[in-house]
Amino acid sequence: MASTPSPRWAPLPHGLGRMLRGARLRAGFSRDGLALTVQVSRGQVQGIEEERRPPSVAAAERISAVLRLDPWEDALLQAVAVDDRQLRSRRGVVHVRRRGTPMPPWVRERIVIERAAGSSWQSIADRLNRDGVPTVDRGRWWASSVCQAVLTCQGGRRGDPR
Repeated sequence: MASTPSPRWAPLPHGLGRMLRGARLRAGFSRDGLALTVQVSRGQVQGIEEERRPPSVAAAERISAVLRLDPWEDALLQAVAVDDRQLRSRRGVVHVRRRGTPMPPWVRERIVIERAAGSSWQSIADRLNRDGVPTVDRGRWWASSVCQAVLTCQGGRRGDPR
């Protein structure tokens, strides 16, 4: 099965793998030996040499130092290196839990008061949506988000906060 370049990063310059492979062989390293020395996997070294995967910034610096690349080769390797987080994330996008503004205390108090009065989580969510109360992620209120809002402010567990 042929491997194709990942959509996570731009294609590597043609000839980079050949240049790196030549430098590795001139320095007397096998793929395994280079991988062990620069503390990356053999697959990462192979991916770079086959021009399927760019090195991380840290790996590029270590490879350059170990193989004693000339300034042009070093500059080329550093130019294609990408941030470590980009290599470890899906499609090159760092996923973070997006949060809007913190939930105001009066919203939590309202939820607790309505729940203490005997309202269900869903009926509280319906009233919050009807009244236009914003959520943390600027979406709609759901029964689970109402329950989570109370639990995160009280440090409790799932279930009734009473």
